[in-house]
Amino acid sequence: MSDLLVKAQNVKNASKVLMSLSEERKNKALEEIAKSLQKNIDYILEQNTTDVNNAINKGIKGALIDRLTLNKKRIEQIIEGIYDIIKLKDPVGEVISMWKRPNGLIVGQKRVPIGAIGIIYEARPNVTVDAAVLCLKAGNAVLLRGGSEAINSNKAIVKVMKYGLKNSEIIENAIEIVEDTSRDTAVQMMKLNGYLDLLIPRG
Repeated sequence: MSDLLVKAQNVKNASKVLMSLSEERKNKALEEIAKSLQKNIDYILEQNTTDVNNAINKGIKGALIDRLTLNKKRIEQIIEGIYDIIKLKDPVGEVISMWKRPNGLIVGQKRVPIGAIGIIYEARPNVTVDAAVLCLKAGNAVLLRGGSEAINSNKAIVKVMKYGLKNSEIIENAIEIVEDTSRDTAVQMMKLNGYLDLLIPRG
């Protein structure tokens, strides 16, 4: 089985656990992710520097380099964003509407987790954190596939977030990253109907 399929299966399995987690446990996981990112800022910046230097050597410049670049302030803003998400009301279990049919049957709509989500995005390392924590908040597991320019940053960020999940006693496979950034892998990811319940491709 390929690495992509292994990680997709990991995310699928993790999604079955996440969907039944309480708001308290999910928020605890997000808090531990925030703490782990704070503790490992230097490591993340080191890996990000490698990505930036590689991009510059490839002739990339201007706004694209700025989008790729992280610094201590930007990472701290990302961490603040996690705490903002923690404060949000848990969307899972919310009843959106309720009505009675002519036969007396009461019908309603309630928000539930989607399950396993795949996300394909470009060279913005902050998206790696944003996407993961938003998915976790809503009780979903996520398979991330970022752009090649940010691969070292993204791998480091996911590694650090997994440390946080381990400390929260939530399954680490709730967040996985596709390390092969080739177009072929992206195409394969789009065919994972049996593993991913939703795929969000880059716009």
